Amino acid sequence: MASSFPSSIDNFTDPLSNSALSSPSHSGQHSDLNDAVEKIETYMGLVKVIPTSATNGTVAANGTVTIGNAVSSVTVTCFSSLYDNYQIQVSGGSSSAINATRLQLGATTTGYYYGGSYCSYAGTLTASAGSNTSSWLISTHAASNGVLANIYLSMPFAATRTGFATNYISPITADGGANITGFLDNSTSYTSFVFFPTSGTLTGGTIRVYGYRN
Repeated sequence: MASSFPSSIDNFTDPLSNSALSSPSHSGQHSDLNDAVEKIETYMGLVKVIPTSATNGTVAANGTVTIGNAVSSVTVTCFSSLYDNYQIQVSGGSSSAINATRLQLGATTTGYYYGGSYCSYAGTLTASAGSNTSSWLISTHAASNGVLANIYLSMPFAATRTGFATNYISPITADGGANITGFLDNSTSYTSFVFFPTSGTLTGGTIRVYGYRN
């Protein structure tokens, strides 16, 4: 029986402890299982990416990057032709000052555009934007409250403009949150990103990168 996934869930015949190798067919069971696993790998939507390297951080066997001690930035090399779109999650750790975190692709320090609506937790609505800046605004963070960021990138490896979106998250009660989108105005193919605070340093916390299956 060939796998019918993803149109329906497979219902394979389980052999009993006293079943003969031909009932159900032993070779057929291997073939059906191989077929099902290959389809799962093909249709799986979000896949955790194993970065090839991390500057000022360490990469675990499962792909999680741990930010180093008192570092001014973290560079993660992780983009490839396997995926067009990526999700980056940053969480935990601490910073030496209360300020914004930002993101760059590779060594590019110009051509970043972004805009979004910012609302304080008290209810004040303002704009958050940048035109041809040196990086994208990601989020604010506090020295004792940790670093929070959820970032989406479209086509960073392809030789075309890279799309960007983030949920602006602040763990500071006097701050707020926003949704920000934008793009990088060039056609460069990138393999890495740089996450950093506008001033001060980061210590600890994790970075996880996920690719959306093409």
